[in-house]
Amino acid sequence: MPFGIKWKTIGLICGACAAPFTGGASLAACVACSGAGLVAGHFLDKSEQKDKRKQQNLNLRGRTVETIIADNNQAQQESDEWKKKYDELDEKIKKRDEEIKKFQKKLRDPNLSQEDKNKINAQLQILIDQQENDVKERDSILDRIKKLGERIKNNNKTISETSSSTNSNEKNWVWDLITLENVLLGAGCYVLYKLLKDDNK
Repeated sequence: MPFGIKWKTIGLICGACAAPFTGGASLAACVACSGAGLVAGHFLDKSEQKDKRKQQNLNLRGRTVETIIADNNQAQQESDEWKKKYDELDEKIKKRDEEIKKFQKKLRDPNLSQEDKNKINAQLQILIDQQENDVKERDSILDRIKKLGERIKNNNKTISETSSSTNSNEKNWVWDLITLENVLLGAGCYVLYKLLKDDNK
């Protein structure tokens, strides 16, 4: 039997026990006591259910936050690795760019033979092709780093929202008492008590 039902039973028993000792007021006392027990039992039952749901939500949020933190750590580790590759590739591109400029400068030499020009052009074309491939790879790595950064940012936002939601639920527990169902139950019992009390006068 749920915990709230026990309180309802106690209220009803108290009202019945009061009847032999209260004379004309026994019915009013019975109604008032029973009503109080019903209201208390109803609230306690609802409170117990909410506590269970709240604990389940907290457990779920705890697991969710742990999962997100683990994902953040993994994303950060991947981001650091990609940043290292990006820096290495960027440095390689800068050095090759200097080589390309040197070959281009040599080609402007009017005393250069056609044979030398052909050799330089062949070497230059190889460097340009390598440069284009490395630039594409560098841009791809940069895109990966940006996506990992967004992933970490979104994870941090979710953690913050989850923590705020938990704190808000803990602070607003008083509003759990003020439900339409509880108010109507209390008001109904009070009206019955007043009517029966007036009839016994």
